Amino acid sequence: MASKLDRLQKKGFKVNEAALSKIARGDQEPGGEYSEININDIEENPDNALYRELDTEEDIALLADDIRRAGLLHNLVVFPKTGFGGKYVLLSGERRLRALRLLVEQDKREQEEKQLPNRMSEWQKVQCKVVRNLTENEKVVYIDSANLQVRGGISNERVMRQAAARFVENLQKAPYNLSAAEAKKALKEVSPLNSRTIDKALSIQNDLNPDLRRLLDEEFLNRAECETYLRLTLEEQARAAAVFLKIAALDPRSHERRAIKDALTTAMLDVAVERRSMQERESVFAAALQNAQDAIGQAKTQENKAAAVDKDHNFISAKLPTTARKLRKIAAAKNIEAKIRSYTAEDRKAMSDQMQELIAAAQELKALIDAVE
Repeated sequence: MASKLDRLQKKGFKVNEAALSKIARGDQEPGGEYSEININDIEENPDNALYRELDTEEDIALLADDIRRAGLLHNLVVFPKTGFGGKYVLLSGERRLRALRLLVEQDKREQEEKQLPNRMSEWQKVQCKVVRNLTENEKVVYIDSANLQVRGGISNERVMRQAAARFVENLQKAPYNLSAAEAKKALKEVSPLNSRTIDKALSIQNDLNPDLRRLLDEEFLNRAECETYLRLTLEEQARAAAVFLKIAALDPRSHERRAIKDALTTAMLDVAVERRSMQERESVFAAALQNAQDAIGQAKTQENKAAAVDKDHNFISAKLPTTARKLRKIAAAKNIEAKIRSYTAEDRKAMSDQMQELIAAAQELKALIDAVE
């Protein structure tokens, strides 16, 4: 079975294993020994939380199937947890650890369902590499370098941006002590992303107004828009951010919210790219902000009027669409049938009963609504 590095290379990604080794581990592999460890004694690493959301339950279920079929092809890398004898913290292999936990859970359910003798799963203990000679900063760099390279071009813009910035920042600390330029160069050697994408990601993370960056993280703004806002002065960014925050606070279901946001975005693009005198630029900029403020005021007035007419009008419609979307998302998830099959017959019946209860409640409420003339 081809490794992730092999698959990335076949897709045309540049994969620099030498750079990864040099940056993440120093000039040589970190000292350590191999040991069989119970996965219950291994904790997930909080520094890996940044990447955790990239892996869905379906991804982990697929990996678990691969491991059950082909075995664990790459060892977990751990380090001893300070002050807790026999306990370890994961350094590399969180997806594999989660998949192993799923395999153990599946084996336990199978034993219960088939009333088999209670035996330890073959996946309960695995061979791990125990590393003892890395500093705290080296551990974080190890995590980031591996994820930035092995995951290829990280699709989540926020995760990629924050990971790249953390990697560059930590390479400027001991024991690496690189300059900012050297750290950025090292990032470009490790990551398959192109140089321009990396430069813009770092600029957004380091130079963009924090409120604008938060709105980007919340997906109210997009990356292309924020790249444009980098052309604004820090003062202009702050003033624009204050208005965008007010727009974001409007009812997300209203057409006015989108229209006001689009109008201000267009105006900010005009301010950023058109060449004007300082006085003309300020005049156009201030007018755009004022127009948005006026539109926000009108939108709030309409929202308040609608709420005053019947504040309970949306007590159902505000909740049901969200519930329906969540259920459809679960039903459409890849590998959902395999995931359902992994549960015991008793668990599946309980889930079915819960769905039937939900259907009955919905039918009862619908009958009450239909009965009102």
